[in-house]
Amino acid sequence: MTTTTTMTTDTMTTNVIAPQQQSCSTLHLPSEPKLADQHVHCALAIGDLTLDVSSDLPWSFSLQSRGSVIQRFREPTEEVGGTGVAPLLQDIDDSGTPVLLVVTGRGGTGGEPMAVWRMTASRDRFVRAGEMFGFRQFYRTTEGFFGNYAHSSAASGSVTLYRWADDKLVTVAVLDTQAAAAPGDESRAWVRTGDVLCALSEDDDPPGARAQRTAALQAAGVNPATAQQQLCTQSWVASIYRGGR
Repeated sequence: MTTTTTMTTDTMTTNVIAPQQQSCSTLHLPSEPKLADQHVHCALAIGDLTLDVSSDLPWSFSLQSRGSVIQRFREPTEEVGGTGVAPLLQDIDDSGTPVLLVVTGRGGTGGEPMAVWRMTASRDRFVRAGEMFGFRQFYRTTEGFFGNYAHSSAASGSVTLYRWADDKLVTVAVLDTQAAAAPGDESRAWVRTGDVLCALSEDDDPPGARAQRTAALQAAGVNPATAQQQLCTQSWVASIYRGGR
């Protein structure tokens, strides 16, 4: 599932930092009233930088360093996600550097749509890296890919795996998964790891998506013909449905 949004960004160097605000991580946002009327003001810390967050024009951000605002940008949305989280920082690729995740829609039982903003190597600017859908439980593969899970039913779903390319998210594979005890497509060539069945997705929606994933695997040095066995047998796959997911 893809959520399309528009965004704006601007770089500033002279504005004074606002007084210290509540941490965004402590907030739980109700679904009503609409986000613009909730007047959320909070902050996130990134090393010696501060990211000021406001829902007055949801969502608006200002990145601040040493008394000045060095960047302003927006991720427009009108809805609060089902989990009620404010924008958050999370290390999704096990690199030690978090990205900014902004929930952009209500979502549902399958997960939530999120915009991903990545800090550049110069650490003075966020760039919009792309979008993802699902839960905020992230997995890392031995090849350095990373991704998250989304439900398609109570006991099945998919993990979309990504890599970075010029600060953009590139989808390299989608793994269809299901709990081994659940009824499913017995004609499919599943790989079983623990109590999880796993297979490389053949979905081609939108048209051309499968070819793009195949090309991305090849660019990352993974043979598409053996990718299912290589990815589905990793130990993290066995953990997907633990804890009642």
